[in-house]
Amino acid sequence: MLQPMSDPLVDHLSDRWGGPTGTRARSGRGSARGAARILTALTAMGVLLALLASQYCRINGWGGTGVYHWGCYSDVSALWASRDFDQHPWAPFLSSYSGFEYPALTMFLASAVASATHGVDGVLGGTALDYWGERTGLLYWDLTFLAGALAWFVLTLAVLKAAGARPWNAAIVALSPAIIFGVGINWDIFPAAALALAVLFCLRRKWLIAGVLLGIGASFKLYPLFLLGAVFTLAARTLLRKEKGDDAVEWADCARMAVGGVLAWTLINVPVMVTNFSAWSEFYVFSAERGAGWSSIWQVWGVISGSALSADAVSGWSFALFAASCAAVLVIGVTARQRPDVVQLLLLIVAAFMIFNKVYSPQFMLWLVPLIALAGLRLRDVLIWHVFQLLHFWAIWMHLAAQVSEAEPQHLFDEKIYVAAVFGHVLSTVYICVMVIRNMYRTQSVSSASSP
Repeated sequence: MLQPMSDPLVDHLSDRWGGPTGTRARSGRGSARGAARILTALTAMGVLLALLASQYCRINGWGGTGVYHWGCYSDVSALWASRDFDQHPWAPFLSSYSGFEYPALTMFLASAVASATHGVDGVLGGTALDYWGERTGLLYWDLTFLAGALAWFVLTLAVLKAAGARPWNAAIVALSPAIIFGVGINWDIFPAAALALAVLFCLRRKWLIAGVLLGIGASFKLYPLFLLGAVFTLAARTLLRKEKGDDAVEWADCARMAVGGVLAWTLINVPVMVTNFSAWSEFYVFSAERGAGWSSIWQVWGVISGSALSADAVSGWSFALFAASCAAVLVIGVTARQRPDVVQLLLLIVAAFMIFNKVYSPQFMLWLVPLIALAGLRLRDVLIWHVFQLLHFWAIWMHLAAQVSEAEPQHLFDEKIYVAAVFGHVLSTVYICVMVIRNMYRTQSVSSASSP
């Protein structure tokens, strides 16, 4: 097990505000039950802050430029009508309605909540409890947010368990501004929770269960699949460096995880493929054919150069650079002085995917939060990353508001600021990766989680 290290910033703030450490202070894990209660309360506070951050849109609706100015835009509310959920809750699975460009389990979740929305509206509509009136999209957003809040609690507690000797690192997840501002935009909190659970069982060497959770996460969103790449890297290290010990990752472990992932993914996806293949493939076709999206390095390249790259060029460069990054992670994982944590390797892979992806949606920032919490980074580094992510969060909304506004140019957001914010979010993620790599090559790791 890798031993935790004290954080200089935390020590400084603790001594400055709480006084020097007393002689009766205890170190170690402390009361796990007490930590869980406090972290649950902190997560509840985070959920409340996230709800308050969306109040403008809940009150005034999700139309017009106000959604950008107040930073409460949501795909969930936008897709309620544009993807025909308001007409039929299971519209994504039916050929007679609009397509839904998300993986199978997100399709199911969105439709299940839409079904609940129609049901609640049918029973309570017109009664004293009917606060949404004709705005069923508000009810749909609220029910989706409620489900996301439950996933947020799961995410925090999973990080608490996975953090080992540093359970309070889970407070980063409970009160992360990235989650507070990002949880209501899309369905990304659900794959994040599934991936955190997969990491937890991976650390406990429950490879088959970890694989099942990986398959569930990959059915929500593609990126949880990268956990398998991190485990593959550790297995390769064991083989090439001839490492021994109970905590060494073997090829058999990697195979068990892969089997669990394939089984879970197959059970979820094949029924959809059989019943409506075009609906199932919508996500993959859309992802393959789309060009440079907002806040990606490819879109900014087009802004700076004045010549946008073609969709094929973006696809080729994006895949090539991500593949090269994965190869680099493999080399780093094998050559590091001390066996890296699976979380450290996973963070590097997910970060590379985010940097070179065709699009960087504002909610993507919450993908890294649980991994940052588990990777043993200093609080200073966590705060630096969050600052630049939030700067980008507001910059992209102001930039989009300028695109649709009819105001005079002097009253609109300068495009140069938007470009600088994109560079900021990319460089802050690169900075986090550099810190993780530096920790890997140190003799003593600062990681908080148990190895693998």
